[in-house]
Amino acid sequence: MTEYKKLLTAAFLSSAMLIATAALALPPLFFKPAEVISATNAQYPPNSIAEGVVVLDVSLTERGQVVEVGALRDIPSLTSAATSEVQSWRFKPASQDGMVQASAMTVAFVYRPPVSVWKPPSFTPALPNPGSSTNAYIPAGIVSVGYAEYPVNSVASGAVVVQVTVDDSGKIERVKVIRKMAGFTGFALRAVKQWRFQPAQLEGQPVASNVAIAFVFARPNLNPF
Repeated sequence: MTEYKKLLTAAFLSSAMLIATAALALPPLFFKPAEVISATNAQYPPNSIAEGVVVLDVSLTERGQVVEVGALRDIPSLTSAATSEVQSWRFKPASQDGMVQASAMTVAFVYRPPVSVWKPPSFTPALPNPGSSTNAYIPAGIVSVGYAEYPVNSVASGAVVVQVTVDDSGKIERVKVIRKMAGFTGFALRAVKQWRFQPAQLEGQPVASNVAIAFVFARPNLNPF
C-alpha cells in the first residue's frame, strides 16, 4: 500500500508539473489599446484666464464611442471645455485577441497662454482610479509634463493633438501627430518628450497603451491697454 501511495503521489506531481508547464506555454493575451482616429481643433475658452493641464479619463464602448468622461485633474474654467471637445473626437476601440471591447483612455489638454515668458503652474501626478476602470483595465497615468513654447510673432490660435504610445515600463515608444498646426507642431513634439507616464495595467499586469495630448494655444492679446 505504501508503494502504491508513492506511485500515486509521483503521478500526481508529474501531472501537476505538466499542467503548469502547459499553462506557461500558452501564448499571452494580445491586447491592442484604444486610439484616437481624429481630433477637432480645440480653442482656448473665451474670457478664461486659467492655465495648466486638464487630464481626463475617457471611457469608450466596444464601438469606440465616448460613454463617460471623468476628470483626473480639474481646472474649473477649462475642464468643461476639454470634456466637451473630447466628445467630438473619433476613437478606435481597444481589442483583445482580435475581439473589440470597452476600454478607457487618458487624454490631456494643455492650455498655455500666448506669452514668451511664462512660469507654468505646478503639476501633480494624475493617476486613474483603479475602482473606476473598465474590464480590469487601468489606463496610463501622467507623472510629469512639459509645456510647448508659443511661436514668436505668431497670432494664431488652435490645437496640436498628438498620441503617445507608452510601453509597459512607462516609457514613450512613439509619438503620432493626430492634428497638425503650421508653426506649432514642432513645439508640441519637443514638449511631449519631457512627459513621464505610469504604464497602463490589464488584469494586474503592465501593458502598452496610448495617451492623447492636445496642446491648446490661445490667440495673443493684441491690445496693449
